[in-house]
Amino acid sequence: MDKAPACRVVVDLDCEGLGIAQTGKRCDYLFVGEEKDTAYVAPIELKSGGFGVSATIEQLQGGADILDSWLPPDSVFRFAPVLVHGKGLHPKDRKKLREAKAKVKLREHKVAPVLIRCRDRLSSAFRKK
Repeated sequence: MDKAPACRVVVDLDCEGLGIAQTGKRCDYLFVGEEKDTAYVAPIELKSGGFGVSATIEQLQGGADILDSWLPPDSVFRFAPVLVHGKGLHPKDRKKLREAKAKVKLREHKVAPVLIRCRDRLSSAFRKK
């Protein structure tokens, strides 16, 4: 990850070694990083083509729920659920996502997914918040 915080961890939620139940919805990755006394957390879902808005929100929420169980109770952080798209997002999918007004919840944060293109910097998702 270019220009990502030096203090970071990226977790592949498909890794069986984590001991996470392989049932239920979850996103592809979790990101936790810290830079200049600011913590950043993000469930990340990767999509290369069309997608179902409800299923994608459920996947991001599943990742947020895992983050909730892993983060210390009094953690202070910036939160951005991230939907990374590859070849470009079809306008109808972008419109569905906007119209759904779907939000992902992590503790006191309730946030709409942030769209970024594949190869964009993850930090751009936090700037959009």
